[in-house]
Amino acid sequence: MPELLDVRLDSPTLDEMNFFAKRLAFLGFEEILAFQAIAGRDITQNNADELVSIKDLINTTYGLETVMIAADVSDDELLGQFVIESELHDDVNSVPDNAVYLLDRKKIGRLQREIDGGIFINDFYIVAGEYERPEIYDGKTLPNEEPSEWYAFRLKIAEAPMNSADETAGSAEWISLPIVKSEADRIANLHNEGCIEDCVYFDFESSIPQITSEMFGDMQDFDKLNRLAEKITYLSPVDQLKFKAVLCAEQPADLESCHDIIDHLWQYQITAKPDDAGAFFKQYLSHHLDSKFDSEWLDTLFTRNEGERLLKRLGASCTPYGVISARGHLLYELVACHEPEVEELKTQAFTDEKLDVIEVLGRKALFSNGRILPEEIPEGLYAYDLRYSDEEGQFIFIEPKVGVNHGGTVLMRELLDFREKGYLSFIDDTSPNFLGYDLTPREFMETEPSQEEENEQQFGGMQL
Repeated sequence: MPELLDVRLDSPTLDEMNFFAKRLAFLGFEEILAFQAIAGRDITQNNADELVSIKDLINTTYGLETVMIAADVSDDELLGQFVIESELHDDVNSVPDNAVYLLDRKKIGRLQREIDGGIFINDFYIVAGEYERPEIYDGKTLPNEEPSEWYAFRLKIAEAPMNSADETAGSAEWISLPIVKSEADRIANLHNEGCIEDCVYFDFESSIPQITSEMFGDMQDFDKLNRLAEKITYLSPVDQLKFKAVLCAEQPADLESCHDIIDHLWQYQITAKPDDAGAFFKQYLSHHLDSKFDSEWLDTLFTRNEGERLLKRLGASCTPYGVISARGHLLYELVACHEPEVEELKTQAFTDEKLDVIEVLGRKALFSNGRILPEEIPEGLYAYDLRYSDEEGQFIFIEPKVGVNHGGTVLMRELLDFREKGYLSFIDDTSPNFLGYDLTPREFMETEPSQEEENEQQFGGMQL
C-alpha cells in the first residue's frame, strides 16, 4: 500500500498491525481500490504533523463492498461521458439527443466528481464521498474473526454432466488451490469421477486479478493451475507485487507464460512509489544526480512526456502496482535519450533485408524470427508478434506485443482489430503458412497481391 509508505501511525501495537495486515490481505481487487481512495483521501486531509489512527485504518477495511467503482474512467472528461451514457444527472438527461454533442464533458465530469467526492486511481473512478466508516474496532478489543482460508485459486467443480450442465450444477463444491493431487482426486471420486481432470468447473476465482478463467480453459489444465498456485504460495509480499506488475505489463495469454514469468521473476526490478511516468522520470533523475542535489527543484516540472519516452527506452512499464523493468534489465540503467543516426541506419538496413513471405489470417505478410523495433517498421506496414507454444509445437496467437514465448514478428499491410481479448487465436485455416519465397519490406510494399499469387505458384507453398 504505497499510500502508507511515509505515514506516521499513532503508536499501534503489534497485534493491531498484524490484524490490519490480515484484513488487507483478504480484500478483493475492487475493495483494495476503494481502500486506497478512502485511506489516501483521509491521509491527505490530515495535517502533516497529525498521526494517522490505526483504529480508523482497521475500520476502513470494512464496508468497502458498498463503494461504487467505474472501470476505464481515468479523468473528468471520461467521467463526463460516463455520466451522459449512464444517465446519472437529471439536468444532463433533459438535453435532447441531437444536442448532447454540445455538452462540455470535462465540466460535467468535474461537477459529478465534486458531488461524489470521487477519486481517480489509474483507470478507475471511485465514489469515495458516500462511504461511511463502520465502528467495528473500538480501539481496545480487536474483532474476533474466524480465520479465512488463503487460496491462490478456487474452482467450483462437479461431475461431468451427461446432457445439460444443470444436471450437476447443484452438487458442485468449491476446492481451493494449491491442493495435494491425491486429495483433489478423492474429491473427484465423491463426484463419481475417476480423477479431478474428469470433472467440470462451474466457477473460477483468483487471488491474482490478471489470471482469469480464460487462461485456465478447462480441467485438463488442472495440474498447470495447481503448480502455479503452489509457486505463488512461496512468493514474498514484494514478489507478489512484482508478479502482478509483470502480468500487467506483459499480458500473458496462457498459464505456460505465467509459469515462465514466475520462474524468472528475479530478472525484473520494481519500484512501487511512482504512480505515473512523470513521477518515475523525476525519480530516475534523482537516482543519477549528485546526492547533494536538492530534488525539490524537480517538483514543479511537468515531466509526463519525458517519462513516457524514458519508459520506452528502458523497455519498462507503468502499472497499478508500480513501475516494472523489462526482463533482464535494471530499472535505473543509463540509456541515451535518442540515437538518430543509429536509428536511421537500422531502418535503412531493415528495409532492404530479405524476409520470408507467409500467409496468416488469410493475408500475405512478412515473417522475422527476431523482434522488430518500432523505429525499424517501414511506413505503411504494421508489426505484430506471434506467440509460440512449446507444448503444442506451433504458433497459437497473434498479438500487438509478446513478452515471453515470442515466436516471431510479422509485418502486414492491414491494421488488425484485437478487440477486448487483446489477441487473435489461430485455427488451421488462419495459422501461419510459409509460402517458400522471400521479399524485402520495400519489395513487399511495392508488390501487388496478384503478383504475390504468381510468386506463390512459381515457388510453391510450404505448410509449417
